[in-house]
Amino acid sequence: MLWFTGQKGIYGRLDPKPGAMAVFDAPRGTGPYGIATTPDGQVFFASLAGNYLGQIDLETGGVTVLEPPVPRQGARRVWSDSHGALWITGWSSGDLFRYDSKSKSWAHWHLPGDGPQPSAVYVDETDAVWVSDWGANAILRFDPGRRNSNPFRYPIATRACGSLQVARARSGVPNPVPTSSS
Repeated sequence: MLWFTGQKGIYGRLDPKPGAMAVFDAPRGTGPYGIATTPDGQVFFASLAGNYLGQIDLETGGVTVLEPPVPRQGARRVWSDSHGALWITGWSSGDLFRYDSKSKSWAHWHLPGDGPQPSAVYVDETDAVWVSDWGANAILRFDPGRRNSNPFRYPIATRACGSLQVARARSGVPNPVPTSSS
């Protein structure tokens, strides 16, 4: 089963074998953006305009709206770690969120700097969390086990501006996509 989102206010599933597709209206209308699956098969999506994390009921297709602890955060993208925790970027609030799907609890961290705008998020095979920050024009590595005032490490400045793309290298460490300078 393939699950998808449409930012105009839909999400859905496609069963490739028979070609059966079901499309659903998203709670709060426009906004479904990033989508991820946990290791145990749960499906979640981030709603940028709706400001929530949606958990899809795999049987009915219905959605449970999960409210992050910061209002109007602009949940943009989501990725699961190996334990089933969801990592969500808060485009409007400048925060990185973690939703523990087992304990149903939230945590969040504000990105460093002035005017952070976290966009993409990726969790590698060591459970390190990588975030692209549009506002800082950088990639940040977040170590969830490090509990101090500045858990973000290794900013990588790039000329890619807001269109920063992250690719997975053989080492498991994302690298910025090369850009040409003029």
